[in-house]
Amino acid sequence: MAPSLVHFLAGATLALFVATPLALRGRLARRHLWLVAIGGLWGMLPDGNYVTPVFESQLAALHGSQWANVFAGHHALDRPAFATRGLISTGVAVTGFVVGVFGFSSAAIVGERDRRGTRSPRNRLLTRALLSGYAAILSGALAGVCAGLVLAHAGRMEPLAALWGRESATAGWVFLLACSLGASGVFALVLEVLDRRWPVLHPTFGVGMGLAGAVIAWGMVVAVAVPIWMRVALDLPRPIPSLHLASLAGLVVFGLVIGLVYPTTRRVLDSPVPSR
Repeated sequence: MAPSLVHFLAGATLALFVATPLALRGRLARRHLWLVAIGGLWGMLPDGNYVTPVFESQLAALHGSQWANVFAGHHALDRPAFATRGLISTGVAVTGFVVGVFGFSSAAIVGERDRRGTRSPRNRLLTRALLSGYAAILSGALAGVCAGLVLAHAGRMEPLAALWGRESATAGWVFLLACSLGASGVFALVLEVLDRRWPVLHPTFGVGMGLAGAVIAWGMVVAVAVPIWMRVALDLPRPIPSLHLASLAGLVVFGLVIGLVYPTTRRVLDSPVPSR
């Protein structure tokens, strides 16, 4: 079982992430600490069977089921891949929480300045960075989950974990989501740079760019770079190129989702605030 602090920080971080768009619009003034407390307790709720005198059996059943993942991935965080690495899990949770606090606080500052009508060029630059970062994290996580479902259906999570010296499917998911967030950051950067010259923040262009990137990544990374890595680092012979169709399907799904979600989220977040 993961430390309670990990569950608390996971819930608090997700609460801050969900509330960031509202903070960016200046609608969460003086409610910051309540978000942390409510989110943290939400993440810890399945552990309530250890302390509560009532509903103990129901909470114990919830704690041991997949439904506990509704509470900030509680069940997944209690898996051996995380529970047996308490120090690393805590460090990652603290880092994520600090990043979440920084993003939320920056959004709250921008939202408060906008509400007061004191927006400056520097403020607009920070707003653009926050919008892009938020959309990149959301689209990357969602695209990673969708691609992961394809790979899990094909039984490729354990081989994915083996690329960084692990064996479990959970480790494969961690690796995939980390790569997804990195890829979404690159995708967002390219799209934002292009948008400064042409109006490309549109789902049609995003999907096209996502699919093109998926095919390029499959041809360069999956077909060539991964087999070389497996030969050199893991001493596992693999043909070059390695034409792995399940990976192509996963990357195509990733490209479709991120190409659709990123520009859509970006445009929605950047829409004008309705006047009261």
